[in-house]
Amino acid sequence: MDKKELVTKNPIIAAVRDVSLIERAVLSPVETIFLMTGDIFSIDHCIEVCRKNNKSIFLHVDLIKGIANDREGIRYLSRKVKPDGIVSTRNQLLQAAKKEGLLAVQHLFMIDTLAYENGIRNILDIKPDAIEIMPGLMPRVIREFTEKIDCPIITAGLIKNPDEVKEVIEAGAHGVAIGEPRLWDVRI
Repeated sequence: MDKKELVTKNPIIAAVRDVSLIERAVLSPVETIFLMTGDIFSIDHCIEVCRKNNKSIFLHVDLIKGIANDREGIRYLSRKVKPDGIVSTRNQLLQAAKKEGLLAVQHLFMIDTLAYENGIRNILDIKPDAIEIMPGLMPRVIREFTEKIDCPIITAGLIKNPDEVKEVIEAGAHGVAIGEPRLWDVRI
């Protein structure tokens, strides 16, 4: 899988915040899953279920318990667990993931102008395979990012209905990570 395949036909990404919802996510039409919960005992099962259902899975390593947030933890994930990639706010983990052949999604919180400027700088430095920006309801910021950054943009957070999904896709987002299972079935 390369970054061009990260978000293909369906821009909806299932942001799974409860391991018990992995079965629901793989039965939905989403192609990609961001696992935002779990621990070293549950992630193998989640990846196995995704593989059996031809779904891509990314581990939000800042939120997975029991995996060290260091290069060795990323190396372990890459060689033993084998997700498609990781999501993280930590630059060193993103760099380690890329070195290990995993796709790296840089998670950014756009809370103010400083965070926006630092985010642009970090993206240009790290060169992630995609970025995930929060909150997701920022069409103007999404349009600006598409002009400045040459990688897929995923939005997340505070998206509650299909019209909001459509709005951020029209603004230039490639995908929308949504934690609400009822929206995983939305077709855009």
